[in-house]
Amino acid sequence: MERKSLRTARKPERIGQLLTVAAAAAQSLARERLRPLGLTPRGWVVLSALAEGGPRPQIDLATATGTDRTVMTYLLDDLERHDLIERARDPSDRRSYQIHLTRRGEETHRTVASGLAAQADTLLRPLDAPERRRLTDLLARVVDDWARREGALSQAARSSQALAALDALAGSDSKTKRRTRRPTRSRVE
Repeated sequence: MERKSLRTARKPERIGQLLTVAAAAAQSLARERLRPLGLTPRGWVVLSALAEGGPRPQIDLATATGTDRTVMTYLLDDLERHDLIERARDPSDRRSYQIHLTRRGEETHRTVASGLAAQADTLLRPLDAPERRRLTDLLARVVDDWARREGALSQAARSSQALAALDALAGSDSKTKRRTRRPTRSRVE
């Protein structure tokens, strides 16, 4: 009996499955790096959005990261308990809060970003540097076109955050969806 090849079949109709498996692998590697710091991939996305885009209202942060507003509240509560972010009343709209990284949040972001860049080598080991750049470019085109097709600025903003994470994984020189239950609380060391 002939053994089937372990090589993944390259059929166009399997693109969704391949992307899902690759995304799961990336998430698994990210969780390994984030867990010792008491962070989740969602918490990391919030820290990254603030580090890259600066302080912003909570609603804008939820939109930019593709996070449900209620879930965003839980995420921010957890990050605030760990002294990674702070909420400050928006002087132009007292009903709104501006979300800022604390000094500890900035330091944590820098530490995690460099660690995640190192994790990318594990995920993308089969690809050389030009292939990694090409993968990033191709996926960016797909994501950008999808955002335009959907016609939503929030999709474009969320796509930007996803691409920032992909760029970090690809090891390039440039700079993760809804959760329906309350995130577990863990301690940041």
